[in-house]
Amino acid sequence: MMFKRTVSLCCLRNKILFNDSVRYNSNDKIENWITNKLQPRYEKVKPPYDHVCQVGDPVLRVDAGPVDPKIIPTVEFKKNVDLLIKTMRRYGAYGLAAPQIGLSLQLFAMETTKAQLDDAVQSKSAGQPMDVVPLKIFINPKMKILDHTTTSYPENCASICGFSAHVPRAKSLEIEALDLDGKLFKWKAEGWPAKIAQHEMDHLQGKVFTDRMNPQTFSCAIWDVVNTRRGKVQIKFVPDVGTFSEFKKIFYK
Repeated sequence: MMFKRTVSLCCLRNKILFNDSVRYNSNDKIENWITNKLQPRYEKVKPPYDHVCQVGDPVLRVDAGPVDPKIIPTVEFKKNVDLLIKTMRRYGAYGLAAPQIGLSLQLFAMETTKAQLDDAVQSKSAGQPMDVVPLKIFINPKMKILDHTTTSYPENCASICGFSAHVPRAKSLEIEALDLDGKLFKWKAEGWPAKIAQHEMDHLQGKVFTDRMNPQTFSCAIWDVVNTRRGKVQIKFVPDVGTFSEFKKIFYK
């Protein structure tokens, strides 16, 4: 395929260079013209997105604004929450924060299913004991650490696709937040769910796991596949599957 494409580009370039009706252009101009003609055109979309923003997007590096309690009952807000949940499940993530779909709001969702626990690939990726966590929505959350003892396990992030690192996290915490009815509630967690909550809380403060990681543990999640395939691996930023059990299918050859 690469050879055919190269030949086509050369033919197109020669046509431009030697066509009497076209004035001589510099190589840069020709390459730009070819690129513009061959690249698919996408309409600019506005958030919220149905994909996960990647690190480098400014929305991931600012403090998220509080949600006005008055908008919680609105259809628009509930649609945003539904999209957040749908995107989280589509990527097979254990949690997802609103900034990750382009909304700078203090809102995040988390969920760990039994299917995820039973999946060998996912359990190995987690690197620690996992627990089932029923779907939970947190609006304007405030976190209090209950046990400052830290544990360090591998973390990855849908906004830093393809990489992981060990990140120290507090053992237990308490979060006070609003639910989808706008009612205040308190939620305590220890271990696995506490780790997820801290990861998502970081997103609401413009931080990602690389800000807290042990730098020596930062690694490509499929470095071994890269070697096996002699580097012929590409990262696909939108998974075709709905569960993280198919994580390695995010990378296509």
